[in-house]
Amino acid sequence: MIYTLLVIVAVLLGWQGYEFWVAVGRQPRGERLERCRRSPQWRDGEFVNVHETPTLTGDNGFFGQMWKFLFGRVDDLRPNKDIPVVKTSLHDIPRSEEVCVWLGHSTVYIQTQGMRFLFDPVLTNRLPVWWFMRPFRGADRYTVDDIPDIDYLVITHDHWDHLDWKTVTALRDRVAHVVCTLGIGEHFEYWGYAPKKIHDLDWGESYGPLRCLPTRHFSGRMSQHKALWASYLIDGPRRIFVSGDGGYDERFQQIGEQYPDIDLAIMENGQYDEGWHYIHTLPRELPQAINDLGARRVLTYHNSKYALANHAWTAPLDSIYEHAKGQPWQLLTPRIGEPIRLREQQTFGKWW
Repeated sequence: MIYTLLVIVAVLLGWQGYEFWVAVGRQPRGERLERCRRSPQWRDGEFVNVHETPTLTGDNGFFGQMWKFLFGRVDDLRPNKDIPVVKTSLHDIPRSEEVCVWLGHSTVYIQTQGMRFLFDPVLTNRLPVWWFMRPFRGADRYTVDDIPDIDYLVITHDHWDHLDWKTVTALRDRVAHVVCTLGIGEHFEYWGYAPKKIHDLDWGESYGPLRCLPTRHFSGRMSQHKALWASYLIDGPRRIFVSGDGGYDERFQQIGEQYPDIDLAIMENGQYDEGWHYIHTLPRELPQAINDLGARRVLTYHNSKYALANHAWTAPLDSIYEHAKGQPWQLLTPRIGEPIRLREQQTFGKWW
């Protein structure tokens, strides 16, 4: 009996180990690596930001920050009841409708110009992220089965909370095009996507209606900085900006000047720490970033599904809710799954 149990445990550990290495993906090689090396963002064997960008700062250094991240405790880190979620049938929304549906954390479904976009889908909770990316109760109601055929699957960077191999492989037959940053296409080809579907972009490059734009962050699943990170703009009659992750700098003003009349800005707001301020926008900086962009409407994301930093889970939403008062832009606060009708003027309550 004990021998049988040991065999079962060994098989399970072996399978999980295999899943882990598949999930890590593959570093760019061949022509993809050459494209990375030709990028203005590539220096000394890796991608870099415009400005010097330490990943972690503070008096306690790297290990102090990691200890705080892993073992720090704050009040209300996680909600004490289910997150309120609206279950919208995405399959039943006509393509003619212009709609944005936030599916939790950084996963966003958008329909505009008759096209369907899906940004940074993480809709499973599998190894290796299950131990630190445990969804809040109720926040994981959307699964890959809820996603219709997608014209553009868009990836801002390859961190685990933005790129989930189990989700994207499950969606493989429903995706027409993958738009990602330099280097990330290697993951998709390794996971079975046809190369002709994959479009790796550098900052300033475009594919279809998507413009790949700068941000100030980093990348890596095992080794860092071998794939680029980005924000995106859906550029058409209706301009929609998706920030990805990144610390505050002058890029917001530059993007706002280059692409005026942004109708909707989807902005990072959550999973922050003072020691991470170069790589994540802090709540006090977010209103200025929005003003720099000149956006008319704002949806904040990167919150309300996981506790990936030591702050109260409501703190990001409380902050932007207060800062939005008297601003020239409208803050939209839908629940997870609650549609934003892009042709309409809507108001949402303080659900949290």
